[in-house]
Amino acid sequence: MSDTTTTKKPSVHDCELIVPRLADDDRARRACDCFPTPGDINVTWAYPGRIVAWHRHQRQTDNWLVVKGNLKVGLMDDDRNVRWVYLSEHDRRTLRIPPGVWHGFMVLGNEEAILVYYITEKYNLEKPDEERLTVDAAGVDWSVPVK
Repeated sequence: MSDTTTTKKPSVHDCELIVPRLADDDRARRACDCFPTPGDINVTWAYPGRIVAWHRHQRQTDNWLVVKGNLKVGLMDDDRNVRWVYLSEHDRRTLRIPPGVWHGFMVLGNEEAILVYYITEKYNLEKPDEERLTVDAAGVDWSVPVK
């Protein structure tokens, strides 16, 4: 008995260019959904001197990797416990942020930082899985102490 199924041979015409959704504002430039996944793989070009905080998600988990520059990342729970994590192009660690944890970042240094991150849910511009809290409302000091 012979196999009568045919498998289509891959072609250069099967390749496609994906144009990401772009979201730019005064804090950073972002390219969202760069790779087709159940969630989004995004890139942020973060500007120095800006604090991008605070927000949290109900369903989404964030996974952050800095590919250029240095970030001071703030993590905060509902009891206002704060943890600082430093991500850099030199340490190549990924930070996983589960739902419910407030988070944000600040660029350290005078050059923009590039953050690549995978979020487990597709970003919905009309109804984002996002709750925001201003830097002032959180009452957290983002200054970098001189030691």
